[in-house]
Amino acid sequence: MNTLAIGSIFAVFALMMVAPSAFADHANVPVSIPAGSSTPGCETTDECFIPNEVTIDVGSEVTWTNDDTAAHTVTSGTATDGPDGEFDSSLFMAGKSFTHKFEAPGEFAYFCLVHPWMSGTVIVQEAHGEEEEASEEGHDEMSHAMTASADGSIMVNIGSVAPAEGEELALEVEFTDADGNTIEHVNFDISATQDGEEVLAESGQHSHSGVADYTTSALGSDSPVDVQVTILGIGLPDDEANWTGPIGETISVNVVPEFGPIAMIILAAAIVSIVAISARSKVIPRL
Repeated sequence: MNTLAIGSIFAVFALMMVAPSAFADHANVPVSIPAGSSTPGCETTDECFIPNEVTIDVGSEVTWTNDDTAAHTVTSGTATDGPDGEFDSSLFMAGKSFTHKFEAPGEFAYFCLVHPWMSGTVIVQEAHGEEEEASEEGHDEMSHAMTASADGSIMVNIGSVAPAEGEELALEVEFTDADGNTIEHVNFDISATQDGEEVLAESGQHSHSGVADYTTSALGSDSPVDVQVTILGIGLPDDEANWTGPIGETISVNVVPEFGPIAMIILAAAIVSIVAISARSKVIPRL
């Protein structure tokens, strides 16, 4: 089993080095309708839909999942002006999902017909618009590299461009299973160093959707940036005792300028550094 897992890791590594653009950006973005959203109040923190605003490319999809106990709709338009006819889920019950594919660029507001205080926004951009803009400025196009936990249960997909001296480095982190399905409620630490200097350090992170974005401080050179993601566990942030997954495993990726966009170097086959994590002694900062 261990041999198969390690073989899978290096197979993915080889694929990414040959064709780094094979992993599409923003292919499908999950949005949760959280428990309690049917009661007024979530609009004060923009948490009636989580995330409240998403950005995707033309041709990508958004999937809304009803994690509440009440039925809801996802209807384009606003509570003030009413539906605009772009899309409508109709009423769907708890545990059900609705998916819509966006074929044109623009900004699409939506709300729930039953609970009009619930609102969100989908921003649709031209495919690879961000990458093309970066290329015009003289930077490499954004690309993605993927590596996995030792048991193959969690794939970590990191997107970036080549490091540039004096500039901040944007990192896109996505957690999926071996079949490419997004893993929700991932708790993790993330850090990055360049030439021994720390340029990013965020601990006790929780990704509800399985996707997170980070930006380093300004880089001191164009030398490689070492990114480390430590999986703390999978589960709700207030239920640490029941977290699952490869707890305490650190996965490292090296962002290097020599290969253009992003190159992935698996350090010691995903550098499995299993640390003893105790619910009694471990303190995780909350966002």
